[in-house]
Amino acid sequence: MVTFNPSLDDLRASVPALLKQVEALIVVDNGSGNVEDIASFVAGYPQVTLLRNGKNLGVAAALNRIFECAEKAGFDWVLTLDDDSEIPDGMIDGYRRCLKDRQDREEGSAKVGIVCPLLVNRKDGTVFHSKRNENECITSGSLTNVVAWREIGGFDDWLFIDGVDFDFSRRLVAAGYPIVECKAVVMPHQIGESRTVNLGFKHPIAWNHAPFRWYYIERNALYIDKKLGTYSWLHSVARIAQDMLIVLLFERDKGKKIGAMLRGWHAGKCKIRQMNASKNGVNKNKYGLQ
Repeated sequence: MVTFNPSLDDLRASVPALLKQVEALIVVDNGSGNVEDIASFVAGYPQVTLLRNGKNLGVAAALNRIFECAEKAGFDWVLTLDDDSEIPDGMIDGYRRCLKDRQDREEGSAKVGIVCPLLVNRKDGTVFHSKRNENECITSGSLTNVVAWREIGGFDDWLFIDGVDFDFSRRLVAAGYPIVECKAVVMPHQIGESRTVNLGFKHPIAWNHAPFRWYYIERNALYIDKKLGTYSWLHSVARIAQDMLIVLLFERDKGKKIGAMLRGWHAGKCKIRQMNASKNGVNKNKYGLQ
């Protein structure tokens, strides 16, 4: 679990529920103002290890630290969660059954990178997929293979926050580790103040992200596509135009968000120019990519 100024009420609900299902909990704190309160709370649970980053190093760096600790302790799988995640009963047992069913179908040779749940929006009850497509899923609620994490070089620290999960899962699938969605596990989840918009013929999501999040979303989308060889200038323009349209139609603070999106898109283009100027674009040893 990665924490950043979490609600202690959320932790009081999630930690006991989680410890009924897992052997240990690693909490990496990214410079929370209430870290002493977090430390005081988890001190009552010997299964919990609290690691302090001292400042906000981003989600990717915190996740890598969690996996390094889990690998050192000899764990094969890590369940990654937000600090406000609600843990459904039987979550781990559901994942175990899902993995066993897949191994039985594949005659024991199945190589799985991530097992992920269905999600239900806490605000409006909409059920949606944590596995967005065949090679992308979100981090929260994902059970991830530690060997696969190590093999592909971990999470990309440069991304800091948004796109960390999609970059990671795309690289996992490319390395031969598929994502398995376990429909028997449904986890309550809320992304910011997101809500589903009913247009009759289509149901887009108005994410209602803060402006700084929109900056990283647009910046990182360009970088990830370039790094993974799927970048298209036309596609990048169409994507930011669609995102801006949703913000203009359905979100608050439109001006600040549009400004942040444009700055992020510009920063992403600058990063692409840097990658083009370098010999290989990215560090192959670190990320396993050219």
